[in-house]
Amino acid sequence: MLFVKAAKAIALGILFIPFTGCAIGIGLIFASLLKSVSYAPDYEEVLFNYAILGFAFIETFGFLLFFVAGFIYLG
Repeated sequence: MLFVKAAKAIALGILFIPFTGCAIGIGLIFASLLKSVSYAPDYEEVLFNYAILGFAFIETFGFLLFFVAGFIYLG
């Protein structure tokens, strides 16, 4: 039983590593948004919509990781 708890702890630790990728991705999206708006201020609304769409995709991946973590912890 102790081995199962240890395996769950290791699995949860490994599972949360991709959250750094989510944080880096979100930072890159909004840094690119600022850069592109400074180059083309006319397209600010369109660029913002694309940035929010990318943010939503990355956050969906983050929420999926939380659900998988819950299944590992409770399963």
